Order: sequence, then C-alpha cells, then structure tokens
Amino acid sequence: MRFPQPRNIAYTLLVFAAIVGGWMYSRATAEELWGYRPLLLYLLLFGGYFLFRYVPNKKSPKPGYLLPVYAGALLGLGFAGDFGIFPALFVGFVPMFILFRKLQERNAGYAEAFRLGFTAFLLFNILTTYWVTNTGFGPGLFAMLANSVLMSLPWLAFYWTGRKSPKVAFLAFGACWIAFEHLHYNWGLNWPWLTLGNGMASWPALIQWYEVTGVLGGSAWILGCNYLAFKALSAPAAEPQKLPSPGKLLSFLALVLLPISGSLVRYYTYVAPEDKTITVAAIQPNFEPHFEKFAAGGEPAVIDTFVRLSKDALAAGPLDYIVYPETSFSNFEEDRPLLNGPMRILQSELGNGSLGHLVTGYSGYHAFQAGEPLSPAARTLDRGNGTLFRYEHLNAALQLDLDTKEVQHYRKGVFVPGAESFPFRKVLFFMEPLVASLGGSVAGLGTQETRTPFSSPKAKIAPVICYESVFGEYFTDYIREGAQAVFVMTNDGWWDNTAGHKQHLYYSSLRAIETRRAVVRSANVGACAFIDQRGQIISTTQYNEAGFLRGEMQLNDAITPYVRYGDIVSRIALLLAGMVLLSNLARSLRRN
Repeated sequence: MRFPQPRNIAYTLLVFAAIVGGWMYSRATAEELWGYRPLLLYLLLFGGYFLFRYVPNKKSPKPGYLLPVYAGALLGLGFAGDFGIFPALFVGFVPMFILFRKLQERNAGYAEAFRLGFTAFLLFNILTTYWVTNTGFGPGLFAMLANSVLMSLPWLAFYWTGRKSPKVAFLAFGACWIAFEHLHYNWGLNWPWLTLGNGMASWPALIQWYEVTGVLGGSAWILGCNYLAFKALSAPAAEPQKLPSPGKLLSFLALVLLPISGSLVRYYTYVAPEDKTITVAAIQPNFEPHFEKFAAGGEPAVIDTFVRLSKDALAAGPLDYIVYPETSFSNFEEDRPLLNGPMRILQSELGNGSLGHLVTGYSGYHAFQAGEPLSPAARTLDRGNGTLFRYEHLNAALQLDLDTKEVQHYRKGVFVPGAESFPFRKVLFFMEPLVASLGGSVAGLGTQETRTPFSSPKAKIAPVICYESVFGEYFTDYIREGAQAVFVMTNDGWWDNTAGHKQHLYYSSLRAIETRRAVVRSANVGACAFIDQRGQIISTTQYNEAGFLRGEMQLNDAITPYVRYGDIVSRIALLLAGMVLLSNLARSLRRN
C-alpha cells in the first residue's frame, strides 16, 4: 500500500485551510462569531508548513525533526484552558532538550536551531492563544508569530551557551527563559499570558506556595522539573547504552511532588479571617461586544438590563456593593459622572437604601482645562472658530456611594498593546496610519501613577480592570495601598466561548493566592465569579447568559511574602542570565 507523499498531504491541508478561511470570512460578513475555527485554521496551516519544511519527498529528514512538534503539543496540552493536563508541563521541554543534544552533536547552525525552536513555540502559541484571533484576525496572527519569535530567543541563548560554556547551558536556558518572561511583563509589547507558571492556574490547590514566589516561581519549578525529567529519561551522551540511574528519576519525582504536597497541606489548613465580610453582587449583562452591544434598543436597553439584574440581586436582601463589568457605559465625562444619563437613572432606581455602593467600569474622557498640563495621551479636536478641545480617552472605573453621592475614580494602568496603546510610538511613528486604519489606538489612553483602592466605611477594594489582572507584581501595588479585597471588571466576550475567557478567569485565582485576597469578577458575557483567598473558584455564571452572582467576601489585611518582596525569582534570573551571556561574549571575543 502506497501512502501519499508528504507534499501532497501538505497541499491537501492548505486546501482545507483555505476552505476554513472562507468559512470564517462568510461568518464575519454575516456578523457571526468564529469560536474554535481559528484553531482549526492555524493547525491546518501549521501542518502544511511543517510537511513542506521538514518532510521533503526525496531526501530523508534530519534527525529529531519531530521533536519540536512533540514539545509544542505537550506544552499546549499542559497549559490551563481547553486542556489543562498539567503533568505535560513537567516534560514539555524534554523533547527540546533532546533536540539540543542532537543539534550540538552535528554542530548545526544557529539558523536551523532558530527554525526548530520557532516551530515548537508556534505550535504552543497556536494551541493556547488561537482565540485572540476572535478579536481580530491581524492582531491574533501577529500575537502568535511575534510571541513565537520572542520565545525562540531564550532557546537560541541556550544553544549559544551550549557551544561556549556547555557546563552551564541548562542553567542559562532557565535563567534566560525567566528573564524573557520578566521582560514580557515590563515593556511596551507586553504579553505575559503564556508565562509558564500561569499554566497551573486551573489547579489552585497545587500551587499555594505562589504566595511566596508568584507565578515566576512556578516557571522556575516547571523548568527545573523538565531538566530533571530529561536527565532521568536520557542516557548519558558518552555512554548511550547505559540506562539512567533510579536516583535521577527519584529526584524528578521529588521536585514535582514535594511542592504539591506542601501546597495541599496549606490549601486544606488555610483559614481566612472571619471578622470582616462584605456582601457583593456581580452583574453579567451579556452584551456581545462585536456586533450586539448597543445595537438592539441602544443605551436605554442597556440601562434597563442593568437595572433589572441589579434589582433581582437586591431582592434577596441589602448589598454592600454591586459590581458591573468593564466599559459598561460609554462617553462618560470623568469630572461630571452624575450628569451622565445612565448614572442618574441608576442612582434613582437603586438608591433606596438597600445598596451601599455601585462599582462600574466605563469608557470615558477627561477634558483638559485651560492651563492644565497635557498628558502623553492628550488628543486635540478642532471645534471650529479657532476653538480647540483637548482631552484624553479613558478605560476607567468609578465607585458611587448611593447615600452620600460621593464618586471615586480609577484609571486603568496596563493597556493591551495595539488595541489600547501604541508600543514604541516615538520609534515607530511612521506606522501610526497603519495602526489607526486597523482600529488600534495611536494616542493611547489616560492613566494614573498609583493603584488607588476604592474606600468606604466597609472596605478598601482594588478596582482591577481586565488586562491588569494578568500582571502579578503590578497587582500587588493595590495591596500595598491597603486593598482588602478585589473586584475584577472585564469584558471577555471578544474571544467567544473559547479558552480565552477561561484562562482569564483562572488567572484571577493566581492573584488571589499571591495576595491572599478574595476576588469577585464581573464580566460582560462571562464568567462572573467568586474566588476565595486560596484561589478556589466558589461559584461562576454560565457563559453567554445574563444573570448575577451574590455572596459574601472575606476581607484580609495580611501581607504575603510575594506582596512584600515581589518577583525575586525574576531578579535572580536576570542576574544569572546577564552573567552567562557576558561570559559567552567574553569567550567569543577571546577566541577571535
């Protein structure tokens, strides 16, 4: 029986990819969402690319060409979201370590090493972040390709170190990888979604020690487990016939199981403070953001939905807080919120004494007064007759005291690259027209320097807006400012009912563990959730169903080691990575 030639299979996959692409286009023109179709499209394209590149018809492929596929698949299957088979994370890099040895043995070039690394990390990104494409095809494709290239840089540093300083090659890989993850939290093109420690987010009982190290400690743990798994499964290079010793396998199992065992003890023995609680309801209005929001009935229908769900939540008794999602209302003037129509209606309908405070996200603007310094996000509108209106757009939140009418404001501080900010604007100024034509933000949004909690006689609450909940060390600033609990306001409907909103929900569990603060999420389409101080998700709403959650939150004033000291793991990794790379450079210069 003759099997089809690899290139014929590749052509077939690309034809199917074209069909899926056409299917997606037809759905977009009909204002229908894509769901998992981008995943199918990218897997078909990846299969065609791989068969063309690495499985030629005539000459035999180079040894180890399948190893990047194994690595990408294991990492993707292990990561929280659609699959979440977390043991795969502990061996996901083992195929890459085997590939490293093979490349070193035949003295392969850096270009080949990069291509193979890119192949592995591209598959990893496809399996875990395909859903970004539901926001926009261009941004989704760019996010996966760019992140795969960036992930290949620590891999290249690993290969370079293997040539220059082989004894510290694996240490260099771990240090450079965590340094790369640290960079992804702290630069203009930030995208730390696939930080390895995030991969355990759906298993909070196993990672309670994140209260000491944060998620980057989880990254170091996963990388260490992969190294020991590689040593346990691989025969020594000098003696390929010799089996690895049982001690190496035991070391691997110990590194996996000891932190998990300690975490389980902490999980089941942790007792949250019980003397301070607040009663909260999170509202899920269920307005699909691509095509439906404000389309049916306009703003009055939106307000009616919020009023109805809020009254349903209040029917069971008084509430200290009601929380609405990110950008629930638009065109708010920051300095005069009570003059905005929705706020007047909500104040009238809900201000009967049974609700203490309303917290909501909004999209608004700040108007600069004469003589007021302009921010970097300032924009200018020519109103004619020589009158200029200077303002800045905001993605913000407010807290309204229904009794005193006092309003507190908070401005989002971490922005989604492209959609809310223009990274490296001063350098890439020539790309402003392209970014604007794709619907991105050129001027950016207004922000604030400190993470100021909302205060009331009942509690101090961290008002976290969407993307901010992904940034662990940034998140601790709310706690240092006195926050006793957390409200996460988000709009996860951009990604349809895929892994995106699930991962974002799980990441709030990570923040609860790191800070020991209870979290309530209010999401536009889903999912609203109550999360306790152990990171356990207590209750959630269903995706794509209007409704609410009501419950009690326990407050906490204690400070965890992670809040106190921050990402110590990444700072150590930065130091080690710098030392190793400088040593490599010195060796190269000395040999030249």
